[in-house]
Amino acid sequence: MKKGKKIKIGIPTRFLLAPTLVIFKAAGYNLETDVADEKAFQARIDDPEIECFLGRAAEIVRRVGNGILDAGISSEDRVLENREKVIEICDLDYTRAGIWGKGKIALVVPKTSGIKTLKDLNGKTIITRFPRITKEFLKKYKVSANIEISDVPNESQIGKLVDAGAEFTLTGSALVAYNLKPLAVIMETSAILIANEKSLKNKWKREKIENLAMLLKGARLAQEYSGLMLHASDEMMEEVLKVLPALKKPTVTRLRGENWFDVLSVANKKEIREIIPRFKKIGCTDIVEFPLNKVVI
Repeated sequence: MKKGKKIKIGIPTRFLLAPTLVIFKAAGYNLETDVADEKAFQARIDDPEIECFLGRAAEIVRRVGNGILDAGISSEDRVLENREKVIEICDLDYTRAGIWGKGKIALVVPKTSGIKTLKDLNGKTIITRFPRITKEFLKKYKVSANIEISDVPNESQIGKLVDAGAEFTLTGSALVAYNLKPLAVIMETSAILIANEKSLKNKWKREKIENLAMLLKGARLAQEYSGLMLHASDEMMEEVLKVLPALKKPTVTRLRGENWFDVLSVANKKEIREIIPRFKKIGCTDIVEFPLNKVVI
């Protein structure tokens, strides 16, 4: 560690906080926040070269853009909405705790609405937390609508107080609950690590941010992968290698004094649940699936 050198990182609150804590832990960092204290603005991390500050995704974009923060985790939609000059370092591909992958910003209307196409939105009122993104999307399709700005989810108002909404959706459960349907997808979005352009010109800060990105990206990828180990005889190996969807070629080690091999690989968790029964049917023994903290490709 170089004495006195630090980078300032923005940590998102609300929905992005829980998965961010999971990813940091898997990356090897102990990141702690006092979620009970609504006035807390700092998070504790066990790296003396990093200072963490809490904020909403939109606030983090602004503070990274103006150089108050060197880097931070925000979301693709907030970067587009705020139009700050920031550099995307990596896509972390999460939006909610326990659900990995991208969400969507979609134009939604009541299922019983007479609005069937984008053109039907002409002259209608659309409520959204993403006014700039929504206006630009509608402009591409030559649609002129009234945009009502909100800073909270709006599903309950659509069809009652307004004609449509541009809302974030992940599983679609909120749309079902309020009897809504998607009319069009404006964009896909997920958590991303962003950095200040000037900070990246500092060699030490750039290396620190890029190393953090590598560890976080590896931790994120590991959420979808597991290690797989099994024993197979010489006669089984050809069939085993045909079945195994290795991230890379598996490691195969001959067991001492035996005509059996230890096979070690990494595979997607969904694939593993399908292939374990196949390995058992082939005759493999001692099949073990184990969790991973990081997968760095």
